[in-house]
Amino acid sequence: MKQHVSFTTTSLLYAFRTVLGCIIVWLLFKWLQLEKMEWALISVIVVSEPDFGNLRNAITSRVINTVMGCAVGILCILLAGVTVWSFLLAVTAAVLISTSFKKYPSSWKLAPATVSIVMVPAILANAPWREAVTIALTRTGEVLLGCTVALLLGVFFSSIRRFRNPPSLSEQGHD
Repeated sequence: MKQHVSFTTTSLLYAFRTVLGCIIVWLLFKWLQLEKMEWALISVIVVSEPDFGNLRNAITSRVINTVMGCAVGILCILLAGVTVWSFLLAVTAAVLISTSFKKYPSSWKLAPATVSIVMVPAILANAPWREAVTIALTRTGEVLLGCTVALLLGVFFSSIRRFRNPPSLSEQGHD
């Protein structure tokens, strides 16, 4: 019988690192007495990668798209108010900006998704513009915190891997 599922050391370490990141975010939010942590948790899960290079690329993409989506959302809140129409304008602007740059990260859909994350709660709560901006900045901060935790864990675990398996002289280009 052919085996269709196997757990490798890499997949087990990846799962451990992702769960550890979630635990760190959870404890950090409890320690800081912050209530909303879901976007930090989601970010740890979304950007975590077994390979450090892929992790770095995922975090870079998430940060660029999050900051851009937040900036567009806040600009539309300030210019057009906390309305469904300003949300639709912001989504349109985020899509146009994201798809107009040649070297923009391939996960460009995160920018308009971020517009939704930062604007819709304020629209549904009929929040005034100042509160809407606070919500947008808070949600963006949560995403960035989750990315930071994932990055620090990636650096830590890749350092351990390099320490345990140092490259040989021939791999370093020395003969």
